[in-house]
Amino acid sequence: MSIWQEIQETRALLDTTREEARAYGLAMNAAECKYNTVKSLRVRELLDEGFNISIIRETIKGELEVARALNEFQDLQVEHKNAYEAVQILKRDYDFLREQYQREWGQANDY
Repeated sequence: MSIWQEIQETRALLDTTREEARAYGLAMNAAECKYNTVKSLRVRELLDEGFNISIIRETIKGELEVARALNEFQDLQVEHKNAYEAVQILKRDYDFLREQYQREWGQANDY
């Protein structure tokens, strides 16, 4: 496979990975919004039931619906971070291939 073909393949993979990272980022934002909404609603319910605000912070962590929403948000955070790191690695690979191609092209023109 030629360097030019590797550059093209890496660029296509980079574009795909960027879209993947973007999708995870959007999903993560939606999950964070859901988590904050579920948590706020449950805090309001507990306040209406007469719970003391200082105990609500600890109580809310054990609420199943709140914990599920938080877990979903945290899972998407991890996926987004992994996708972002993959983008960074592919960018580095892409730049390396481009520099290698430029060096070879420059050497070919020296003759």
